[in-house]
Amino acid sequence: MLTNASATSRHLPESNPSGWFSVGFSHEFKQGEVHTRKFFDSEVVVYRTEKGLLRVSDPYCPHMGAHFGKGGRVEGESLTCPFHGFKFNTEGICTETPYGHKPPKKACLKQWPVQEVHGVVVVFYDRDGLEPTWDIPETNDDEWRPLMTQSWELNSHPQETSENSVDIGHFSVVHGYDEVSEIEPAKPEGPLLTAKYAMTRRRRFFPTLRSVFKVWVWGLGYSFVEVVVPQLGFELRNFVLATPTGNGKMQLRIAMSMKRLKHTRSALPIFKFLPHRLIEFFVHRAAMNGFKDDVLQDFDIWNHKTSIEKPALAKGDGPVGIYRRWAKQFYARRALKVLKAS
Repeated sequence: MLTNASATSRHLPESNPSGWFSVGFSHEFKQGEVHTRKFFDSEVVVYRTEKGLLRVSDPYCPHMGAHFGKGGRVEGESLTCPFHGFKFNTEGICTETPYGHKPPKKACLKQWPVQEVHGVVVVFYDRDGLEPTWDIPETNDDEWRPLMTQSWELNSHPQETSENSVDIGHFSVVHGYDEVSEIEPAKPEGPLLTAKYAMTRRRRFFPTLRSVFKVWVWGLGYSFVEVVVPQLGFELRNFVLATPTGNGKMQLRIAMSMKRLKHTRSALPIFKFLPHRLIEFFVHRAAMNGFKDDVLQDFDIWNHKTSIEKPALAKGDGPVGIYRRWAKQFYARRALKVLKAS
């Protein structure tokens, strides 16, 4: 790993942090379907049973090695191997073979810990194969629109992308925000780091708007930002989901939900001529496009930057040092402390 800015080769942080990492969005996994996803240095299969239970397992059948993502099928609550028809229940236990004999005891299929949170499917990875000691808490989604989503593959690492959430200095230089101010300082608490900022930005066809951002970083793979635009009465949730996929690459998924609008026609004059549902869709789509543009502005930097282990931090950078110290726990060879969400 590099220790100073004069080094010439490109390095990324340690490759395998522990934590919850996304393999997709809930709407992608229909009942009865089997999907393959890259996950760290290997793959997993994701499937939903006929009763709607979502499961994530190793991709290879423990019997003779067939890949479940290449012809495997869901039958009721079981995953069936495409090679010899062995059936595995949702706990990974082989319950049936086509031979009429008792299944071999060693025919056990590893099941990965999985959560569906806000329409995001996350799987727990631990460097030592340990079970999770913390979960990502759910919040009420009743008044929020379904997610709009986007995904890319990058030459980067989750520690690099989630660090942007505390890198105050780049908000103006890269994204064009003005009057950036800290409302709540960065606060690490177990696997959660929070912070709150406000900033202004000028957009075409819009007045200069002031937005308030509350950042929730759950480990290095799952972040979401609650965005409030008081002038327009908009509330957004921006999700940033980074998953290592091996060889210095990662899958970056983003998503946005918007709180249902109550006073659409007073926000902008043009709204008074449009139906409420159409207004919500257009506002949500425009906000998602703005979020996507912001993320794309970081791509060249993420794809080519190197990791400086001891950066020459300056006043105005933001709490990058706090973030770096907090991030070290996800590489520790021990279980993380349990954090009880309030």
